[in-house]
Amino acid sequence: MDADITIIGAGVVGLALASELADRARSVYVVEKNMAHGRGISSRNSEVIHAGIYYPAGSLKGQLCIEGRELLYETCLQNNIPHKKIGKLIIAMTENEMEQIEHLRDQAIRNGVTSVSLVAQK
Repeated sequence: MDADITIIGAGVVGLALASELADRARSVYVVEKNMAHGRGISSRNSEVIHAGIYYPAGSLKGQLCIEGRELLYETCLQNNIPHKKIGKLIIAMTENEMEQIEHLRDQAIRNGVTSVSLVAQK
């Protein structure tokens, strides 16, 4: 049995590619070394949708992170994929760490992240 395309790896990227190519009426084989799909690198990530706070405004990484975030939320909604927007807490224990958090907040705002705020303990 022949296939038009063989994809090595049944992780999130391999399966997404296989799905897209199959939708285009291509015959696709997916080869995976593990006993189940998603058991390689795809299962070793932090499993979060990044907001776009860590990269400088205007940088390629920053732009791709923000565009990718929006595309991912859109894809989840269109395909009824469960997901949660739970937010993130970054905690400072020292003045230096507080300055770093203030920098991240400012950078997030420049990147168009609207749901960012500082919470202080009194």
